[in-house]
Amino acid sequence: MMKKMEMTYEFITPEIAQVMKKMEMTYEFITPEIAQALLETNTENRKLSRGTVQAYSQDILAGNWDENVGVAISIDENGILRDGQHRLSAIVQTGIGIHTWVCRNVSSDGIYDNNRKRSNADQISIMRSDFENVYKSTRYISVARAIITNSKGGTRRTVTPKEIIDFTEMHKEELDGFFLNIPQTTVARISLATVHLALFTAYCADVDISDILDFYDVLCSGMSTKPEEFPVISYRNYLKDTPGVSTTTAEVARCQYALKNYLLRSCIKRTISPKNLIYPYPYTEER
Repeated sequence: MMKKMEMTYEFITPEIAQVMKKMEMTYEFITPEIAQALLETNTENRKLSRGTVQAYSQDILAGNWDENVGVAISIDENGILRDGQHRLSAIVQTGIGIHTWVCRNVSSDGIYDNNRKRSNADQISIMRSDFENVYKSTRYISVARAIITNSKGGTRRTVTPKEIIDFTEMHKEELDGFFLNIPQTTVARISLATVHLALFTAYCADVDISDILDFYDVLCSGMSTKPEEFPVISYRNYLKDTPGVSTTTAEVARCQYALKNYLLRSCIKRTISPKNLIYPYPYTEER
């Protein structure tokens, strides 16, 4: 582990030396018992995010926790925990210890965690810079999150960036066939994650990509010249008139209904939400 770390020879100013004289940085193995003891000093911190603890716990349990990240658990000169409550809570929750940097004697007057939180898109961009841009977009991440959640039984849960990366790597060939062909332009209230999710499920159910692209072109442009395109325009009107369409099963099914009727050359002029998905989610545990 330590052989990956680097020792550097740097110019240290008197001001920096004064700060370093007080602080102590050590690389330690934090057991659940140590984590619990540190959390008992957690009297002056922000509100704990249960979702963040759950996400960290999932990574630890899956063996995906990166112990080489240089973000330290911080304890001030009064012995009060200043940063690291979510990592420590995850250690306690999982009962599994991890190696991490611990910085003691930090300032009790400093402002901690005042920067913008990294989104999943930020994290994936940093962790996998070699991925095509589409796989770093919030739209794709929403699609991947919905599929991963459904593959685990559909229970609402936090999906971590590492899970999204693993999912993308595992199914890259099939994902490329769809996401590298579908236009990446954004059309307000039309080119939503819901639409991409519904069309990807159809692609996985062997609907020809050329038919999907034709459907998507009419949906985005609104330009229709044939009666069989009525289902597309009807669904487009629904999206335009309905703010906040999300990746719920009902909304995905509604888009699938429009696509199916378009493929059947139906002239139906209304859109409904079927009781069940027409094209099932791929990669479920049952499949």
